[in-house]
Amino acid sequence: MNLKQILLLLTVVATVSACGDEDNTEPPAELTNFKSTGYLSLEWSSSTDDSIGQQYLFIEPLLLKDRIVTAGHNGIINVYRRKDGDEIAEIKLDAVLSGGVGGNEDVWLVGTRNGDLIAISASTHKVLWRVRVPSEVLARPVVYRNTVLIRTADGQILGIDLKTGTINWNYSKAIPALTLRGNSSPVVARNYIYTGLENGRLIAMSPIDGEVAWDVALTVPKGRSEIERLVDIDGQSALYGRNLYAVSYQGRIGAIDVTRGQYLWARAFSSSTGVSVDNDAVYSSDDRGHVWALDRNNGATLWKQDKLQARDVTRPVIFKDYVVVGDFEGYLHVMSKFDGRFVARTQVDDEGILVAPFVDGDRLYAMSRDGLLAAFTMHKSEPFDNDNTVDF
Repeated sequence: MNLKQILLLLTVVATVSACGDEDNTEPPAELTNFKSTGYLSLEWSSSTDDSIGQQYLFIEPLLLKDRIVTAGHNGIINVYRRKDGDEIAEIKLDAVLSGGVGGNEDVWLVGTRNGDLIAISASTHKVLWRVRVPSEVLARPVVYRNTVLIRTADGQILGIDLKTGTINWNYSKAIPALTLRGNSSPVVARNYIYTGLENGRLIAMSPIDGEVAWDVALTVPKGRSEIERLVDIDGQSALYGRNLYAVSYQGRIGAIDVTRGQYLWARAFSSSTGVSVDNDAVYSSDDRGHVWALDRNNGATLWKQDKLQARDVTRPVIFKDYVVVGDFEGYLHVMSKFDGRFVARTQVDDEGILVAPFVDGDRLYAMSRDGLLAAFTMHKSEPFDNDNTVDF
């Protein structure tokens, strides 16, 4: 059975792997009270038309200098003013969207379920061009100079002219019969593209012509069944200096020197959410919902927060001296990045958060599955006992 992509959630994988007819899906951990030493203050919120409902889609917003561009699977794009959340524009596309918003201050890019890449003028809000690509676009398009870089669900990476939509080159590699639904966006730096593949490998490529500079295995598939051999690198990788940090599902997390294509360290780990990195640590949430901080230089465990088990937490993001994740009930959990203890918690809404929060300076932004976009600032407070939740 040759399946190019399977709509697999991690919970489905766990259920299929279990024996017998019983539902062995692990129940989510109940939230517990903690000594709050800070709180997230809501600056503004906007209810958008960008709901993804029960779709398993990572449609990430695009954060610009003074605007935020959001999109929903229904083809509606909304533009908001970052200062106060006021809506600037609504753009309706005749398309079902499947990937996040990419681009820059001049051009916005979205991918569709039917395998189209659409470019929109940031000034006129009109479609500049629309080009058919090999298959569904699940990852956010990335712009490098005059080239748009995209990944498609059938394992291809394409370089497309930003002005005309002409496909200049494509890289193709066979993918496993069974994969998780999703793709990580390429990381562009040092004049190369760095991206993880469905087969557990990491590659460095030229964004000019797609020539591969190096190709190494983060994880080697093991086991007899196709499910056991799932090793997708679906989560976002991160570059810090000349070191690339990446993680695979049912595989490893590691650091690679991009100038040589050689590993600095790697250790067993399983995640589909990806990593965030700062000067001291690499942060990732594993497939059980545990949030980890690992030493950036050697991969040693600095701390682990296991109180969010089975809550489908997002990739951790770094926000000042904190690490923040969203979960399936729409909560934002704020932890100290130094020891992992809970600092604050608030609920965006009860529909859940699938896309990792995003940060710019003093503000943290989050978007729920139901299309609620919210901006927060972080404040310190005296410790007190409660569950630190806010309804709005």
